[in-house]
Amino acid sequence: MKGKQLLIAVLALGLLGSVAYFNSNETLGDDASDKAGIGKTLVTDLDPEKITTIAITDNDATLTLAQKDEKWTVTERDGFAAKFDDIQKLVTSAVSLKSLRQISASKKQHGRFELLDPADSDENTGTRVEFKDAQGKVLKSLLLGKKGSANSGANAGSPFGSSDNQRYVLANGKVTVVAIDYSSALNDVSADPADWLAKDDFFKVEKIKSITITQPNETDSWTLTRIKEGDDMALSDAKPDEKLDSSKGSSAGRVLGSPSFDDIASKSAKPEDTGMDKAVTATIDTFEGYNYVVKMAKKDNEYYMSLAASGTRLAQADETAPRTPQPDESKPRAQAKDEKPEDAERLDKEHNAALAKLIAENEKTHAESQAKLREERDKTFADNLAKLAKLEGWTFKVSSYTLDAIYKTRAEMMEEEKEEAAQGAATPPPILPALPGIPTPPTPPTPAPTPAPITVQPPKPADPNKVVTSDIIKVPSAAEMKKGAKIEVIKKEDLEDEIEKTKEQPEKKADDKE
Repeated sequence: MKGKQLLIAVLALGLLGSVAYFNSNETLGDDASDKAGIGKTLVTDLDPEKITTIAITDNDATLTLAQKDEKWTVTERDGFAAKFDDIQKLVTSAVSLKSLRQISASKKQHGRFELLDPADSDENTGTRVEFKDAQGKVLKSLLLGKKGSANSGANAGSPFGSSDNQRYVLANGKVTVVAIDYSSALNDVSADPADWLAKDDFFKVEKIKSITITQPNETDSWTLTRIKEGDDMALSDAKPDEKLDSSKGSSAGRVLGSPSFDDIASKSAKPEDTGMDKAVTATIDTFEGYNYVVKMAKKDNEYYMSLAASGTRLAQADETAPRTPQPDESKPRAQAKDEKPEDAERLDKEHNAALAKLIAENEKTHAESQAKLREERDKTFADNLAKLAKLEGWTFKVSSYTLDAIYKTRAEMMEEEKEEAAQGAATPPPILPALPGIPTPPTPPTPAPTPAPITVQPPKPADPNKVVTSDIIKVPSAAEMKKGAKIEVIKKEDLEDEIEKTKEQPEKKADDKE
């Protein structure tokens, strides 16, 4: 189905929905509905079949969506393909637009509803949407204004608070309130060309076999390869002091697996305007036979890329792999208990013939399946090359993340440990100035140690040949101390008398016993 025919089909569905909406409001009564404008169709004289251009204007930008060769394009982006689904939703919403109520307001009051034309004012303006025919004649014009909510209360209609569900629209000179929701085409009509570019059907690179990065400075270039899918990427022509960072190699081996773009640079832009005069080139070959040449550049913190693709499809292993024999193809014949010898030979031949037929059928099915698989892949490969060819000649504005894995010099792909070690050896650690002394808190007094118990041994008999030169402390035995004896100090001059007394005591005790 062609673009315009599909658009008309969608519009027809929208009109059927509008009829259902109108019928649901019949209970309000004809007079009340007419006076309030409830359920009225705002756009009654717009023929979708005649629409070939849609112009959207706000205070920031102007957008022109034009039908060219039965395809919708974005004029401000040199005719790049537009998002057809969004155009369908916009036209369908406009044709089936129904009024919730009409507002009686003069032209001077339009600013209250943000319904001033952006061509006439800079404040309180709306978004103008114009539908035009092939001659540029305006078929219908809508001015989309302020959004609001019919609900009341801080949390009306949503656990996260009130949301916009109504919008003021100026159509046919009258201010009308219409219903919207987050998915409504009239909820957020943008005049930014970047928002209308067809971005979903972009390219993607799979099954990378090798990738070569060519830098403006040849010494910064590098190549990674691998022998089979699933292997780690290896650095080609590695020098003795070079070691590829495995994580960076892995990221490079998956680059551009699901790329996207934000906008498109003008075809009139000079290479120096996008940095393409100093582009880095990535040449990528895949195991399927694709060859991609991607040019990458950076300008004023913005990243750009262009693409060219070619190739010859390479047969995959499953397209030529031999068939795996099945267990039933070699199943032996079960002999019956009462089988006669003369029947065994015949039954064996019949069994072998049946197995041969089964094997032949399976081989034929396998060959046909592989042939069909090759045919489907040939078509997919050719279709993809045709799609990729449409992307050639464009310069895409992308995020840094899209190219970060390969937008690197040779040195940046290597492990960083050696570089950090070299820097540490070449540069002595800085000498930091001495920090001011930290006051030492006063030391608390040390508690006096608990004295250990003193054990005093009774004195030994004095050596008569030893000269005593100082006083002697006499300590009674434990039994004597219990009886009241006390420690005495014996002067050196009284020592001999004390010795005599000690000798006399055993004798006295002996006499007492007798």
